[in-house]
Amino acid sequence: MSNLVKTVNASLVVIGTSIGAGILGLPVDTGRGGFVPALFSLIIMWAIMTATALMLVEVLSKSEKQANFFTLAEKNLGSFFKILTFFVYIMLYLSLTLAYTKGGGIFLSDSFSLIRLPVACLIFLVCLTPLILFGTKVLNLGNSGLTFIMALSFFVMLGLGIGEINPSFLTHVGWKSAFFSFPMFVTSFGFHNVIPCLYSYVDDKKRMRIAIIVGTTTTFFVYLVWQLFVMGVVPLDGENSLKEALARDQTAIFPLRYYIKGSFFNIAAILFYFSALTTSFLGVGLGLIDFLLDSFKIKRTLLNRLLFVLMVYFPALLLAQTKLKIFYISLKYGAGFACTYLLIFFPTVLFIVYRRKKKRSRFS
Repeated sequence: MSNLVKTVNASLVVIGTSIGAGILGLPVDTGRGGFVPALFSLIIMWAIMTATALMLVEVLSKSEKQANFFTLAEKNLGSFFKILTFFVYIMLYLSLTLAYTKGGGIFLSDSFSLIRLPVACLIFLVCLTPLILFGTKVLNLGNSGLTFIMALSFFVMLGLGIGEINPSFLTHVGWKSAFFSFPMFVTSFGFHNVIPCLYSYVDDKKRMRIAIIVGTTTTFFVYLVWQLFVMGVVPLDGENSLKEALARDQTAIFPLRYYIKGSFFNIAAILFYFSALTTSFLGVGLGLIDFLLDSFKIKRTLLNRLLFVLMVYFPALLLAQTKLKIFYISLKYGAGFACTYLLIFFPTVLFIVYRRKKKRSRFS
C-alpha cells in the first residue's frame, strides 16, 4: 500500500472518529449559547486539539513500537500517571462505547419498528465489531466507505435545507451557556485515542502530522457549516426546538426532519446519522482494544483481540438497555471532563517531559 493511501486513510479515520463523536449532539447542546460563541469555541478547540495531537505524535516517534497511552505514561511519567491514565482512559472510552451502542440500537429500532431495542443493539454490535476485531487495515476499508456516505449525505442535506435557514435564529448570544458547553466541544475533537494505532499503521512522523492537520481542519469546517445549518433552521425554544431535543435525549437530526420535509432529506438524514455514529464507534473501539492490549502487555493476536472485544461490548450491550439519557450524559459529562485530562493535559505534560529528557541527554 502506497504512503499516500496510508496518509489519506489515516486522515479519514481522524475525521470519522471526530465528527461522529460530536456532530450529532453538538448543536443541540451548544444551541443555548448561540452561533457566535460556538464559532469562537470551535476555533479555540481546533487549535488546542491539533496541537496536543501533534505533541503526541512527536513522543510516539521516539517511543517503542506499538506503544499506546499506558506505555507512554509508564515510560515517561511514572506510576501515578500510569494508573491515573489507565482509569481515565477506560472511563472515557467505555462511556463513549456505551453511548454509541445505544445510539446505534435506537437508530435500528426506529428504522425497523419490528426490532426491539435490545435486539437492535445486538445487531449493531454484531455487524460492526468484526471490523474492530481485525485491526487497522480492515477497519480502514469500512471507515473509508462510511466516511464517503457521511460526506455525500451531509452535502445532500445542506443542498435541500439551505433555503430554510432563518438568519434571526443565529443572532442569539449566551456566553454563560456557551461556557457550560465546553466539555462537549472537547469531546467533538476527541480522536487522540486512535493516534497510536494510526502511527503504527502509517509509520512515518511527517505523514502522520499531515494526516492530523488535514483531518482536524476538515473536521473544523464541517462543524462550522453544521452549526450554522442546524442553528439557522431549528429554533432554540418551543416545540420541535433545540431545547426540546436536548430534554428528550435526541440528536439534531430529529428536529431537522420536522422543518425540512421530503423523502430525499429523510433518506440523507438517516444515512448521515448512521455513518457519523458508526465511524466514531469504530475509531473508539479500535483505540480502546489496542489500549487494553498495551496496558496488560498482551500480544496482539486475533484470539486476544476477540477476548477483549467480548469483555468490552457484552457489558455495553447490557447497559445500553437502561433508560438514562445516556447519549448526552456519556458525551458531555463522562467523556467531556475525561477528555480534558486525557487529550489536553496528558499530551502536554508528556511532551514537556519528553523535551526535558531530550535536552538532558543532549548535554550529558
